[in-house]
Amino acid sequence: MTEPDSTAARARIAARRRAQVHVEQVRSVYLHSPTTTIGSLAAGGALVAVMWNQISHTALIGWMLALCLHQSLRTYHYRSYLRTGPEGQQSGRWARLYILAVTIAGIIWGSAGVLMYVPDSLAHQAMLVLILFGIATVSMTALSAFAPAFNILIPLALLPIIARMLMDPGPARLYLAIPGIIVFFVVLSFGRTVNRIIAESLEKRFENLDLIEELRAQKAIAEQAQQEAEAANRSKTQFFAAASHDLRQPLHAMGLFAAALYEKIRDPEVLNVVKSINASVSALEGLFNELLDISKIDSGVIKSDFSHFALEEVFGRLRHDFSAEAAEKGLRFSMEGGAQVIESDPVLLERILRNLVSNAIRYTAAGEVAITAAPVNGSVRIEVRDTGPGIRPEDRERIFEEFFQLANPARTSKKGLGLGLSIVRRLCGLLGYTIRVTSELGKGSTFDFDVPRGVAPAPRATAPAAPAARTDLSGKLIVVIDDEAAIVDGMKVLLAGWGVEVIGSLTGDDVIEAVHARERMPDLIIADYRLAGGAVGTEVIERLRRELDPEIPAVVITGSAAPERVSEAGAGRHGLLIKPVQPDKLRELITQTLRVPSGRSTG
Repeated sequence: MTEPDSTAARARIAARRRAQVHVEQVRSVYLHSPTTTIGSLAAGGALVAVMWNQISHTALIGWMLALCLHQSLRTYHYRSYLRTGPEGQQSGRWARLYILAVTIAGIIWGSAGVLMYVPDSLAHQAMLVLILFGIATVSMTALSAFAPAFNILIPLALLPIIARMLMDPGPARLYLAIPGIIVFFVVLSFGRTVNRIIAESLEKRFENLDLIEELRAQKAIAEQAQQEAEAANRSKTQFFAAASHDLRQPLHAMGLFAAALYEKIRDPEVLNVVKSINASVSALEGLFNELLDISKIDSGVIKSDFSHFALEEVFGRLRHDFSAEAAEKGLRFSMEGGAQVIESDPVLLERILRNLVSNAIRYTAAGEVAITAAPVNGSVRIEVRDTGPGIRPEDRERIFEEFFQLANPARTSKKGLGLGLSIVRRLCGLLGYTIRVTSELGKGSTFDFDVPRGVAPAPRATAPAAPAARTDLSGKLIVVIDDEAAIVDGMKVLLAGWGVEVIGSLTGDDVIEAVHARERMPDLIIADYRLAGGAVGTEVIERLRRELDPEIPAVVITGSAAPERVSEAGAGRHGLLIKPVQPDKLRELITQTLRVPSGRSTG
């Protein structure tokens, strides 16, 4: 084959894959239609109910009718799409119809931001903002696979309410509009990042499918093709691990701004909005951690570290974290056998039990969830038992597959991603355990595995821990280096609220001049690990130490918890925080790291 022919063939393959990815992206948003329809109608009904005594009934009824008619149209499109089958779904008509439907949805929700705005009631304004931004956040999950729909809906739905708040002479301009603008850009940025990741993952998927077709056609090179497929699968794992930085960046910035607002605002109504933002950040962080845990286990990043310990060490933390959740559902939550001593990795064992207990509480409507540990044939058998709906025999293997969930056809995020049991099996394999499941429909399920018995460690006398005091950071000078301007700004606002003076920099190159201008040495340097242009935060810290003072304490913030990061932190004499950073943990680490009093002259 000549070079022009080869180039043309590659172009045809690339065009075909782009078409396949496009069809799959459109398919993804159509399959989310039942969930988004129910959510839209529920949110619309709640919004009308809240505004019933504030807005003209005629206007509210007209708006709700428009929403219902639109959702009826979407339901019709969804059913028509399913009836066409895989062949008919290849048509570009479905993408155009969906974009039209999303445009109408954006206009309807955007009009609510103006029509239902109550100028004299901050509480109603906050509720309106919460519902509209909630719609935007849910849409980010449902529509991010198909960029045109996402990029149309978010501006149409949010810009009218933001503009209306900016025009309001009251407190909404400060308390709601400014955070709204920040969240608007964060949602757009985050949605585009997720879209890019989904598109690249789909391309890899179709690459793998092409490899399979090649295997069928060329049996003579089956061994080589299999190796290439395995390499493609490893690259997917490595891709998710590398993407953790990009995924965590917007969460990190959003958390900093939300924490800064929480420190400054005293209005209870506005605080509820800020708490909702924090709750969304925590939920997204949990979902990402599950995805990244899978990639870390598969790529061999997570290593076991065995020791001898009593199970009560783990049971105590589980009791503290899950008792309230179980009590809220009216479940009995019990533990027996905490005195048993085992040999295992306490961190990984706790993660196994956390996933099992979380699943048990999530799916059990009444009765109990129990953890027991008892000696069996020279080992200790640990069981997690519930009185939930049970598992059919044909599903007892499938529950350990990624993204497989029972009793969750709508794929609601309240029941997780379907990764918990997949992580459990991987971690058990890493530790050398076999996870077993027994179940009876309507009566419950039991997950168990055997752990080697251990030797009880010698008791240690420990002094009672003193209550943590909130250290005063007033007057400290801290350098913040991050190539994301939004994160530098967020850190400035957060630290300023603690009384800290901040020197912000995108590269670190301008820090020395800024330090000399203040005629004092910084008390601490906080730097992101990955900076623009391939720069590394630890190297920037060492360069600043050489120029200013070798003893300046430092903290590195990173999106990776890989062992080499931890080792590098110890060698470089600096603290380490994993994104997205919780403000309380940041303050605690700053307090622990500061060892040199501020106010030294640069001489």
